[in-house]
Amino acid sequence: MTDGNEPPTTRISDSPGSSTVHVELVSNDEGRITLCGEIDHGVAPQLDDALDQLLAEGADRLVVDFQRLSFFDSACISALVRAHARVTERGGTVKLVNVDQYAHRVLQISGLLPLFDIEPET
Repeated sequence: MTDGNEPPTTRISDSPGSSTVHVELVSNDEGRITLCGEIDHGVAPQLDDALDQLLAEGADRLVVDFQRLSFFDSACISALVRAHARVTERGGTVKLVNVDQYAHRVLQISGLLPLFDIEPET
């Protein structure tokens, strides 16, 4: 039970062992999305849903955590680009954290590095 002041945490997908998108409103203006497993064309709509949820809750700073991400395809990349467009339209920022060398290389090849603040994996 909460006192009403704690930001909500929501798991978009609950299937055990499956790919998931976790969303959390960290503060009044910052949301965090954690990508787990394989984010492909079947799961990417969950990323869009998570973004919609955070924007509706007032987030204008978005952190996308890649630490538990094992694979992503062009559908995930497209969802990230849409997230960037929508958040920056509101004057916000998108930061990708825990980005491993392979994900970094994919973002580099696709020309997307300039769109995001990127922190390498720790």
